[in-house]
Amino acid sequence: MSGLSLAVALVRTGVREDVVIVDKRTEFGRDRTWCTWASPGLPFLELAKHRWHSWDVITAGGAARGTSRTRPYVHIDSADFYAAALEELDRAPQVTLRLDERVSEVGDGWVQTSKGRLEGTIHDGLALGSPALRQTRIDLWQAFLGWEIQTEQPRFEPGVATLMDFRVSQEDGVNFLYVLPFAPDRALVEHTSLARGGPARHKRQKALRAYLGEGYEIIHEERGRLPMTTAPIPALRSPRTNAIGVAGGALRPSSGYAFSRVQAHSAAIARAIVAGEPPPARAGARRLATLDNVFLHALAREPETFAERFRTLVEKVPGDAFARFMSDQSTPRDEARVMAALPTRPFLRAAGRAALDDRGDPDGRLD
Repeated sequence: MSGLSLAVALVRTGVREDVVIVDKRTEFGRDRTWCTWASPGLPFLELAKHRWHSWDVITAGGAARGTSRTRPYVHIDSADFYAAALEELDRAPQVTLRLDERVSEVGDGWVQTSKGRLEGTIHDGLALGSPALRQTRIDLWQAFLGWEIQTEQPRFEPGVATLMDFRVSQEDGVNFLYVLPFAPDRALVEHTSLARGGPARHKRQKALRAYLGEGYEIIHEERGRLPMTTAPIPALRSPRTNAIGVAGGALRPSSGYAFSRVQAHSAAIARAIVAGEPPPARAGARRLATLDNVFLHALAREPETFAERFRTLVEKVPGDAFARFMSDQSTPRDEARVMAALPTRPFLRAAGRAALDDRGDPDGRLD
C-alpha cells in the first residue's frame, strides 16, 4: 500500500523522472483491508464502500458510542485500492512495475534485487522485512484473525462499527473483538490482541465461534500482526534512501492505523522531491509520537485497566475530535481533550518513563 501510494503521489505531483516499483508478489489481489476516519482531501477516499458514522467500545462495565456526521469511519478493500492505483500508474509512461522480484539488500541510493542492481533515490516499503526494522525493538504486537461472514438471519447494525468489544477472555494479552457490519447479515469480525505473543490461532478461532454462535458462513479470512513500539523509527535513513509505510514509522504505534498517515507522508515526500528538498525525517507529528509513547507505557504497566480507559476516552471525547486524533488530523485542543479524558496519575508515571526513553535510557523498553 505504501509503495503504490507513494508512486501515485509522485505522478499526481508532477514528478517526471523514472519511477520503478519492485515487488516480490506476482499479482495484486484481495489480501487485506484498511480503515480510517474520513478527512477532507484524503486520497482514495472515493474507494470506501462502507462508512460508519458511529462506533462503539464495549466492556464488562458498559458501552460508549462515538459519533461524527462529517468524519465517518471508512473501510477500503485492498482489491479496490490496488486496481485504482495500478490503473492510474499504468497511464503514467514514467512508471515501471516489476513483479516477482525480491530485494535482498538496501544501501544508500541503491538496492540489490533478484534481477539485478538498481540505483537512484530509494524508498524502502518492505515493512517488517526491511533492514531498517531488523534491529528495532518491538514492545508489543497487535495481532488479529478475522472472518468476513454471511449469516442466515440479520444480526448486525450496519450504521455502527464496534472498534473494541472486550467481553472475551483476557488470557495471553489484552484481547477484543472488532466488528464491521457491511449489512444486517454480513460483517467482518476479528479477534485482536495487544501482547508480546498473544493467543494461539485455535484460541482466536474459539473466541470467534463463541461470539458468532450458529448460522453463518465464512466468506473470507484475513490475519496479520502490526508492531507497536516506543522505539523511534526515522523515515530518512541516508541521503538517498528513505523508508515508507511500516518501515518508515507510518504505522501509528498506539493504534495500528496507517492508511491516513501513509497518504500524508507520501504527499510530503512527493512535494519535497519536486522542490528539490530532502524528504521529511519522520512520518507523523513529533507531539503525536510523544503521546503514543506515553500511551504504550501506560498500557504495558497496567494492561488490566486498558479496556475501561479506552471506553472512557470514547465516552468523554467528542466524536469529531476523536476521529481527528485517531487519523493524525488532531489539533492541540483535541489532544488536550484526549489527555483530560484519561486518569492523571498513571499517565504522569508513564510520561516520566517515556521521557527516559527519549533521553536514550538503555533500560527504556516496556516492562
